[in-house]
Amino acid sequence: MKTRYKIIESKASPFGGLYILSEFMNQMNFKKMFHDVFGHYRRVRKYQPSENVAVQIVSIVAGGERLYDTQRFANDDVIPDLFSNGNIAEDTTLRDELVHIGGLDTQRQELLFQLNEYHFQQSGLRTMTIDIDGTAIPVDGHQQGAELGYCPSEPGSRCFQSVSAICDETETTLAEQTHFGNTHCSNGIIEFCQILLDRFSPQMNRIDIRLDAGFYSDDLLKLFESYGNVYYTVSVPQHQWLKKKVQNMVYKTYHRSDHQYASFAYSEGLDHQVRYYHVERSKKPTDNQFDLFNTYRYNYRVIITNQGNRQPHSAFYHYNGRGNDEKHLGELKNEYALGKMVSGDFIVTKALFWVSYLTFTLIGMLRKVAFRLEMAKYRLRRLRFILFINIACFVEHARTKTLNIVEPIIGAGRFKFLLQRIWAY
Repeated sequence: MKTRYKIIESKASPFGGLYILSEFMNQMNFKKMFHDVFGHYRRVRKYQPSENVAVQIVSIVAGGERLYDTQRFANDDVIPDLFSNGNIAEDTTLRDELVHIGGLDTQRQELLFQLNEYHFQQSGLRTMTIDIDGTAIPVDGHQQGAELGYCPSEPGSRCFQSVSAICDETETTLAEQTHFGNTHCSNGIIEFCQILLDRFSPQMNRIDIRLDAGFYSDDLLKLFESYGNVYYTVSVPQHQWLKKKVQNMVYKTYHRSDHQYASFAYSEGLDHQVRYYHVERSKKPTDNQFDLFNTYRYNYRVIITNQGNRQPHSAFYHYNGRGNDEKHLGELKNEYALGKMVSGDFIVTKALFWVSYLTFTLIGMLRKVAFRLEMAKYRLRRLRFILFINIACFVEHARTKTLNIVEPIIGAGRFKFLLQRIWAY
């Protein structure tokens, strides 16, 4: 039996749960912070720059993957009032906004800095772990800056290169850069790290920083060693002298592990600081007949650090925490539209990538501030289902507008507690 249906016009919004995000952004005074950082870079007619950026953030949180998806909110009864001036700008207007923002590299970075500093101050964070990594963003078409380069997910595809620094404790983006696809991720990494550490090193008691072998260089390690409270753990490339050395060392097993470990040290750092090399080896599987022609029985991994108080297995356990960063990058691509919103103008593409990282940062802050227990582990897709997608509408009585929200899946009580934590932030 067919179920009859009828399409009607209604003022109700399916995205009423985004009221949580609007209250959070209002509580931290996001609009003022944005204007203080970017200043008056254009004449304001109808839409404030911060409102246009907020609308793009909302589009990503709601599941949008294209710039024109913001037009979905044009006839919405709730979103324009919560995040804009009661109206939604056309996607061409938003693109013009991104042209301005994409050319302001320093200001984009400064806003991420200030958001994180505000969060660190409110949460009392005094030690942090920074994971720096690069990822290739494959694209279809011939956008400006999309070039053939290192792209392991889709070899031979045109791509962009995105470098980011993510705080492991808060799951927020500290800094990001977007490069042409034929650019190596280590290009400009020393300046990138110096700006980052100059900003946060004076504010922290301790900073741990982790990078893979693609960023390794002696100059980079000396930069880290010039800060008294920065401790690095970096994967080491397969240098020829290192290949011979690791095969002639004495290894030890810890806690009945299948891996074996060894260590050595050289006073080769800045001002003869000691650098500690830790080696991990594991037996290769023997079920491949091609192994009969391979003289090496083990797989080797080498990391270098300036921390001398760690056993090698503990140092590798700490370094393996970089896996969280790889999960965050996958989440950015799959849930925050990183690389799905691109433009023929590279300046606009840089701004679009930045908006994805900015949205990731705001949700990471919201997660730490308001969510507890299992909700603190939920990623954006799950939060969208149980919280952000919820029926709501504005009702006006006695010249006062009230947002009526249908009881969310998490229940009215938990919804109320979320708001109380946000208002106390």
